[in-house]
Amino acid sequence: MRRKGIRFNKHSVIVTWLISYISVLLVPIMISAILYAATWHVVESEINRANESMLRQMEQAIDGNLAGIERLSLEIALNRRVAGFINAQQPLTDSDYYDLVSIAGDLRVYQVANDFIEQIYIYYKNSDTVLSARDHIDSRTLYGRLREKDGTSYEEWKAFFDKRYIREYVPVTMRGDGEPVKAVMYAKSITLDHTDQPGAVIVFVIKDSKLLDNIAPANQASIAVVDKQNRLVASTGFDHNPAAPVYDRLTNKHGLLYETISGKEVAVSYTTSDSTGWKYVSMIPAELFDDKMKTMKLLIYSSIGLSLVIGGIVTFLSLRKNYNPISVLIRSLSVKSGISFDEGSNEYGYLEEALNTTFAEKEKIDQRLRRHRDAIRSHLFQSLLKGRLEQNVPVHESFAAHDIRLASPYFAVLLFHIDHYGKLDSSGYPDPRMDRLLHFIIMNVVEEVAGSVHHAFTTEMDDMLACIVNFGAEPDEEELRRIAAQVKSFLLDHFHIRLTAAISGIHQELYGIPHAYQETLEALEYRLVMGSGEIIRYGDLPGSDTARPAGSYYYPLHVEQQLINFVKTGDHEKASAMIDEIIGMNVSGAGGKRDFLERVNPVDRLTGCETIMEMQVQLREVLGEVCRLIQEERSQEQSNLLSQQVLSFIKDRYNDENLNISMLGEAFGLTPSYLSKQFKTQTGKALLDVISMTRLEEAKRLLPDAKLSVSEIARKVGYADINTFNRIFKKFEGITPGKYREL
Repeated sequence: MRRKGIRFNKHSVIVTWLISYISVLLVPIMISAILYAATWHVVESEINRANESMLRQMEQAIDGNLAGIERLSLEIALNRRVAGFINAQQPLTDSDYYDLVSIAGDLRVYQVANDFIEQIYIYYKNSDTVLSARDHIDSRTLYGRLREKDGTSYEEWKAFFDKRYIREYVPVTMRGDGEPVKAVMYAKSITLDHTDQPGAVIVFVIKDSKLLDNIAPANQASIAVVDKQNRLVASTGFDHNPAAPVYDRLTNKHGLLYETISGKEVAVSYTTSDSTGWKYVSMIPAELFDDKMKTMKLLIYSSIGLSLVIGGIVTFLSLRKNYNPISVLIRSLSVKSGISFDEGSNEYGYLEEALNTTFAEKEKIDQRLRRHRDAIRSHLFQSLLKGRLEQNVPVHESFAAHDIRLASPYFAVLLFHIDHYGKLDSSGYPDPRMDRLLHFIIMNVVEEVAGSVHHAFTTEMDDMLACIVNFGAEPDEEELRRIAAQVKSFLLDHFHIRLTAAISGIHQELYGIPHAYQETLEALEYRLVMGSGEIIRYGDLPGSDTARPAGSYYYPLHVEQQLINFVKTGDHEKASAMIDEIIGMNVSGAGGKRDFLERVNPVDRLTGCETIMEMQVQLREVLGEVCRLIQEERSQEQSNLLSQQVLSFIKDRYNDENLNISMLGEAFGLTPSYLSKQFKTQTGKALLDVISMTRLEEAKRLLPDAKLSVSEIARKVGYADINTFNRIFKKFEGITPGKYREL
């Protein structure tokens, strides 16, 4: 048919008619389904009422008997002779055998008092003795008589009884002279005053037939008892164990559901015991109550048939008048997409072609975005280093868009300057392709070296390469030096490329990254002093940690001006005298300094210079050696005092959970990195290791005391987390604290 100038083919009309037809039928079908469900609910309620009283009776009877066993287990555990035999060991003495006879007599009395119990065993772990009312055996013999299934190994069976505390019902099979018999085992540990003793377990064995002795199920109904592990505890009406419903599917306290068991559909009613958590299940074949649904099914099927006829007529009539939306949609697509619609063609095929074209264009846009993804990602890192991130877009959202995950809140920056291109040198002619290749190689090497332990993100920064290191392990400035050294060595060995590397300090959170980048720029500027091809740490720069104390050297402004004037006028004698005076003022006062002055002999070195440039070089060298001597002497004077103060502080505060390098830095007014470096230089030991070893020495002193648990000892020596204490103890001692206590 035609609608507003567009022809639709017969196939499309039929498909649309079928869709509309099904839509019209939904209402009557839903009404029929509701009626059927309501009727089915009535039948379900009837089944529940029929089985509810039987299941409750069974639950009350079994729970009452199990409660009696609980009381009996408590009475046995309090028996003086039963508890007294726990400490007996192999080999048993005559006195022990006498006690066994007495205990067996007591067990016979307990067993006769409760005919619900088939047998009582007491398993003494210390002597591997199993005692019953009839005889005494060992654990392996009991394993042969009593276990859950044939495939259970002795080790698995014994592991169950070796648990510290047992209070559990387990379905088992009794094996004796006759046929195997299904039973239920209740195992309960005897509570001990001293938890380090092996203890004993009381075992009650109940035949499953006794559990259901007084239960009279309805005709053709089968009864099953299922525990929380979905194990069949007892059943009636089965020649063998049924494929009982999974325990987790019986989610409510009681209810009704339908299952297919052994190829037959059954109605499963169940209730749950409050004391044991067992599911008491009644299964009745569905065919017994299906006859009650026949009349309702006939009415429902008739109404569905009538709905099919009426719905078909109504759909056909309405379809002739309401096919306009497809026409409007195709006309809109034809105009906006530029794809013409041929009359007589399949409109659904046209829709598919238009959508595929749209998806293809979207895929092309995605491909272009992926090609520029590296540039966008690099721009993000450049903005992060310069502290110029977009204010309207949270940085964490930008990271998520580029699949960037952070391992910790600690960051540092490495900056690499290319001093020589090595094998990739273009002989003085700029080659952009060679530059891109070189940067690509260096970026991959840096990410590979740093990314083995940490997260590394590289980008180009003003003809240099910057690497943001997000520490995946404990922050360590020596680790940054290792990364820089490994990168330099690899590029020099394989490509003859020489680099200068600048290393920042360690900063917390993202806002510290721009500060770290500025530190690398300052460190790289020091390349003019140290020379190219070096690894320069910001922490090693003069004045980076603490300001130089006033009066550390003598070189006032007027003296400097006098020296400049002497040099300008070429007055060598006065210039040399001035240099001698400056050096004398800076190194006088100690015999060691005088020896140094005689050894260096700065006057002879300066007077031996032939040009002012040579004099300048010699002057710098002499002044550098003088400054190094002063720094070494000051460091030597303060070394013992600083390290001793730190050690004393650690010994006084080792039990403080907050004791770390940051806390020590605050206490002594130094940065944590500088304090750690100075301490290691003076003592040869890492500061964190000294803190850990001090705590562990105290822990080893406390571990032999059995009154204190390992957790208490960990807290006493400053560890809030027992797992951290165990890990550090094993790292330094080679064994766990528990093993150390045993040894």
